[in-house]
Amino acid sequence: MNILVVVAHHDDLEIGCGGSIAKLIAAGNRVTCLVMTNSEYSSAQGVVIRRREDAAAESILAARTLGYEIISIDQNCFDIAMSDANACHILRAIEQFGIDTVFTHWHGDSHLPHRTVSALTLHACRRIPRILGFAVNWYIAEEAFQPRFFTAIEDDYWQLKMRALACYRTEFMRAGKLWSEHLDRTTRNYGLQIGVNRAEGFIPYKFTWVV
Repeated sequence: MNILVVVAHHDDLEIGCGGSIAKLIAAGNRVTCLVMTNSEYSSAQGVVIRRREDAAAESILAARTLGYEIISIDQNCFDIAMSDANACHILRAIEQFGIDTVFTHWHGDSHLPHRTVSALTLHACRRIPRILGFAVNWYIAEEAFQPRFFTAIEDDYWQLKMRALACYRTEFMRAGKLWSEHLDRTTRNYGLQIGVNRAEGFIPYKFTWVV
C-alpha cells in the first residue's frame, strides 16, 4: 500500500498511529506524512513554547526512526483554514505518491485544528478506498471516540512508537509523562478488547478490501 497520514502537527502521527505505521512500514508499505502546520505555538502571555525550527528538526528524527517520508506545510499551528488551497495540498500528495490508504484525525476531536484537518482530508479523499481516523488526545468532546478497527501492536512496534515520540524533545519535556501514561493505558485497553497485549484503534470511514 501507498499510505498517506495527514495531521495538523508534528508528533500527531506518532501519538495517533505510530505503532501501526511502524508495523506497516516493516511489512513493506510506503508511508508519507503530510503535516499541515509548522507547529509553533505560544502561551497566553506570548511566551513561545514550541519553535517551528525545533518541531521541524525533531520531526525529521522521528520520521527516520519509524521510516516514513515527511512533508511539512508552513501554516499557523492553530488557525488552519478550511480552504480549497489546503484541500489541494492533500490532493497533490495523493497524486504524487499514488496514495491508496489514508490515516488522519477523527472528526470529533475537541482540538479545532485536528477537526479541521479531518474535514479537509475526508473532502480530499473521496476517491481513496481506505480512510481511517485516529485520536490524538484524551480530552472530552461532544462525542466519544469509539474505534471499531484495530491494529495489534507487538512490543517491538510499541517501543519503536515511543522512541519516535521521544524524538520530539521540546514537547516530551513538557508533556511526555502524560503522553506515556495515556498511550500505555489506551493501547492496553484496546488490546484487551481484541485479545492481544496492545492495540491501536481507529474509526473506519471507508475500508475496501483488495482481494
